Amino acid sequence: MRKLARALITTGAAITVTIGMTTSASAAANPVSACGSGYYVQESHDLGYYQGTGGPQARAYLLYNASSGYNCAVTIVVGGQNQGRVEARLRAAGDVVMTSDEGYYNSYAGPVKIKANGRCVEYGGGTDYWASGSRHWDAWDSGLIHCG
Repeated sequence: MRKLARALITTGAAITVTIGMTTSASAAANPVSACGSGYYVQESHDLGYYQGTGGPQARAYLLYNASSGYNCAVTIVVGGQNQGRVEARLRAAGDVVMTSDEGYYNSYAGPVKIKANGRCVEYGGGTDYWASGSRHWDAWDSGLIHCG
């Protein structure tokens, strides 16, 4: 009886962990959810190539929150589960270095947030993707845009 109780408890814990991971991954698939309440998408750019659909492996987003004045960059994995690096980056005009978040993420990189009142911003992202049996890196930056 104790073995059965342990097995049920272990199975229940595994199901709880799996459900929790699925829920957070689903929530992360939305750039507004990743950046937070009050943000809206200004633009996006496709990155990499996902062989399963012929579409992008990831998509870099620039979002803005008018009430706080903050910009947000996030790169969402939209192809198959990523097995490599994903990066989101953002800077304001006059900043020498882009603020970035890069790692081995399955669903998204970021959010990266900055306040850039009266200045242009530059956002970008990158992702690993697989093509012809080997790994490739696709990175992109917008250049300075959305000034003001």
